[in-house]
Formats: sequence, C-alpha cells, structure tokens
Amino acid sequence: MRWKPALNVKWLLSLILIVVSLFTGVTIWQKPAMPEANVDGFLQLGFYDLMSRRKEIYDSHMQTVNHAIMTTITSPNDNRFVMKGKFAEINEQNGKQFFTYTPIYYSTAQKGLMIDGLVDMLMHMDFWMQPVKVDGQPLVVGQSGAIFLYPLHE
Repeated sequence: MRWKPALNVKWLLSLILIVVSLFTGVTIWQKPAMPEANVDGFLQLGFYDLMSRRKEIYDSHMQTVNHAIMTTITSPNDNRFVMKGKFAEINEQNGKQFFTYTPIYYSTAQKGLMIDGLVDMLMHMDFWMQPVKVDGQPLVVGQSGAIFLYPLHE
C-alpha cells in the first residue's frame, strides 16, 4: 500500500467536510427572515371550554410595522382587557414560518382567563405558522391548532 495517496485522500475528505460544515453554518448565521407581505387586518379569536361552559371572545388587529407584526387584542365584552405584542419572524423551515412573541402591554381586571394559556405559550417558546391553500382559499395553520383565513379582513 502506498501511503502518499492514502494521506492525500484523507486530506481531501477533511477539506470537503470543512467546506460542507462552513456552508451549513452560513444558514445558521443568516439574518432573521422578514415577513414578505404587509399584514393589516382584523380577526376574531374565540376560546371555548366545554366542561365549564365558558367562552371568551377577543378582537385582534394585526399590522406590519418595521418588519414585525404588531397585535392589539381587545375584548368586546370587557373594555378593560387590552393586550399588545410583537411577532418577529425568526426562521423559515419546510414551509413553516417560525415566530417569537414579545409582550408590550397587558391589562385585565379578571384572573384565570383562557387566553392567558395562549400568551404563556407564545412567551416561552418559538411557534410556527404554515400557509396552505385549500380549494384555492389561502389559509394559515398555526402550531396551536388555529386556522385563519388569509388575507385578514380589513
């Protein structure tokens, strides 16, 4: 066996592995993706608990501001409830867009609201949304099971 060609193959494999690892590292260090389309519209959220027969209805306004989606959620049944926050897109993978949520303002007179569970989930983990089309109708499906018609109603 000749050692010179064997060493050359070893160096070639090492060089290929280094180049491949550098190119995969580039995708990790890229700037966060920005929302491609401007969002500006309203939607209504509902939370229902069949066991306790409780329901909560909220009005949400979403708008793109400085490459982030700003939300204002209010309750039509309680004008003291206001929640404002910012969604920033951090990644896109396999058709899913990953977001992080930053609360800006939260005010309510009630305790133990069902929306608190959603806010807790949004604050403590990155979550994904995936755009899909069903019979030509654009929808957005969320990690929590939410399904939105898109574009939002103005």
